[in-house]
Amino acid sequence: MLMTRTRSRDFEVTLPPALRRLGATTRASVTGPEDAPLIVILGGISGNRALCGAKGWWPGLVGAGGAVDPARHRVLGLDFAADATGKSAPSTHEQAHVLVAALDAVGARKAHAIVGASYGGMVALALAEQFPERVERLVVISASAAPHPAATATRELQRRVVALGLATGKSEEALSIARGMAMLTYRTPAEFEARFKGGIPCDDPVGCSDPGAYLRARGDAYPAVMSPERFLSLSASLDRHQIDPANITAPALLIGASSDQLVPPAQMRALADALGGPAELHLLDCLYGHDMFLKEATVIGALAGPFVDAA
Repeated sequence: MLMTRTRSRDFEVTLPPALRRLGATTRASVTGPEDAPLIVILGGISGNRALCGAKGWWPGLVGAGGAVDPARHRVLGLDFAADATGKSAPSTHEQAHVLVAALDAVGARKAHAIVGASYGGMVALALAEQFPERVERLVVISASAAPHPAATATRELQRRVVALGLATGKSEEALSIARGMAMLTYRTPAEFEARFKGGIPCDDPVGCSDPGAYLRARGDAYPAVMSPERFLSLSASLDRHQIDPANITAPALLIGASSDQLVPPAQMRALADALGGPAELHLLDCLYGHDMFLKEATVIGALAGPFVDAA
C-alpha cells in the first residue's frame, strides 16, 4: 500500500442530539497516514484519546514498532462521553453512537479493526452489534456480553462511597477509596502476596498497612485523571452493558486472563461460543488479572498484531 504523509490531530466530536445529557461534545485524536487502515483503540473507563507519543496510555501495544503502529496504521482514540454531573450513565450502545460520530468526523466509512479492552471491549461489542457495517474486525480483551454479578456488586459499593463523598464534601477522598477498592479487583491475591506483607503495624484501627499504602497512593493519584462525577457516570455505564453476541458477525479475536476477577474465563468462553461470526479465544495465565491488558501489552500485541493486519 502506498502511504501518504503522517498526520496527527485532536478534534471535537459533536454528540448526537439524543445524547446531549452527556454534553455537547467530546474529544478524539487521529494519528497516522490518511490512507492507512483505520484502527480504533479503546481502553477502560480511565482510558482516553492519548494513544501515540510520550503520553500514550497503552505503550507496548500502540506506538512505533508496536502491533498498532502509527507509521502503518491510522489510529483513532476517543475520550468516552460521560455526564459531568454524575446523574446519568450512558449505555455502551450510546457510547457506540459517539464512536460512529468520531468515525464520521474523520471521514471513515468503517474501521478496519477496533481493539477494545475492558470497558472499551464492551463498547466495541456494542458497536459491532448495532452498526455492523462500521467495523471489519474486533479485538476484545477482558470484556463480555454482560457484566458479571460480582463485578456489578463491587462497583455499586464503589459508587455508593463516591456518592457519599459528594454528599459530605469529601468527594476526592471518597474517589480515592473507591479507586483502591477497584484496584483489588483489577489485580490478584497472588500479586498482592508476592509484593506485600499482610497485617497492620500498630493498634491504630485505621493505620496504614503495606498493601494499604499502595492502594492509597493509587487512589490519591486518581483525581488528577477522573472526577467523582465522571466516575459515577462511567462506572454505572459498565453495569448497563448488555449485548446479544449472536447478532455480531464480524471476525473476533478474544483475549482474557485466567486470573481475571471482573471478567472470569467462563464469561470469555461463553462469549466466544455465542458470537454469530468466527471467534478465536486466548486465555492467558497472568499474575495481573484484569490489568493484564496494561501489564502484558507486548504479549497481547503478539496475538493482536497479525489479526489486526489481516486483510
